[in-house]
Amino acid sequence: MAALPINTKVVVLLILGTSMVVFTIPAGKADDGLKQTIMSVYFHDHSSGSPDSTVRAVVGFPGKLWNLTQFGTLFVSDDPVTEGPDPESAPVGRGQGIFVTTSLDGVNTHVSLSIVFTNEACNGSTIQVQGNSDQMKAVREYGVVSGTGKFRYASGYVTFENFSFNSSISYAVIRCNISIRHY
Repeated sequence: MAALPINTKVVVLLILGTSMVVFTIPAGKADDGLKQTIMSVYFHDHSSGSPDSTVRAVVGFPGKLWNLTQFGTLFVSDDPVTEGPDPESAPVGRGQGIFVTTSLDGVNTHVSLSIVFTNEACNGSTIQVQGNSDQMKAVREYGVVSGTGKFRYASGYVTFENFSFNSSISYAVIRCNISIRHY
């Protein structure tokens, strides 16, 4: 192999040196101005099928039972969200979205959900939640992919955990722990 002329070696070294500088800029600089918000809110999930249900199966495979463990079943949700687990606690907003059972064994559910704030402090702001998780786990984790208003450009994660469940009326209270960074 022929040796490179000195001028070519200098150009290669300059290019490599410049590339190293670009890739070694501290990551902390990109985070300037971001705020961190950590909060817990409570979803009130009514899934009895009655006219006041907040979760409904809307489509599934013909001839199959439409339920949470049936592959391909699509649900819509519009849950009240409150500050505390009591349904009479201060309202925060609504949990509006879709859920699809995405695994053949019925374990995993894909979630696309907007937490729409209606309280005075965050009215009109949203947090966008998305991901796939084992719906049978006690704690389910999803990514926060965006937000609007006070939570513009949010990123982070949420966890959902069952706080209480009344099977006689198909009513669940679900704690949502939110940890995000945003502008």
